[in-house]
Amino acid sequence: MRPSSSIVAVAAIQLLGSMTILVVCGLFSADEIRLYHLYPHTYEFLDPAVYLVYMILPSSFALLGKVTSVGLLLLRDWARKAGIFLSIVPALGCALLVLLRPRSVFPPDPGQGALLLIGGGIYLLMFKYLLAILIPLSIWWLVLFTRTSVKAQFHRGVGL
Repeated sequence: MRPSSSIVAVAAIQLLGSMTILVVCGLFSADEIRLYHLYPHTYEFLDPAVYLVYMILPSSFALLGKVTSVGLLLLRDWARKAGIFLSIVPALGCALLVLLRPRSVFPPDPGQGALLLIGGGIYLLMFKYLLAILIPLSIWWLVLFTRTSVKAQFHRGVGL
């Protein structure tokens, strides 16, 4: 049995989004390594929360998203459940970060004015835009993967 077009669309979006996130996290990691090698004696590591929020969690979700997108195309029920997980947890985490605004993740604005939002303002804005993208996607995926007709497709795909 072949997956429906909505499942194929979710798998494609999930794969493209996961690849984009992995590239961004890879560039961030490469930049950190490059700075450490350029200035080994004066380099200051960022707060561990920054590495967790900007590198580790997104990379983990992206790797799960890549695996899940393949599982969705093969109509595996574990992939449907992972899709439900990926529709809830990243959006919830992003919403909590926007609401709580921890100082370790969003450093205060250094005070150079509105043109140079190098501090926490630009990162907070980035998370707000991310949340605006995640909420409709999450609702779509949650509704799709919990529909009876979609569940039936995955249960027929179990024997494949």
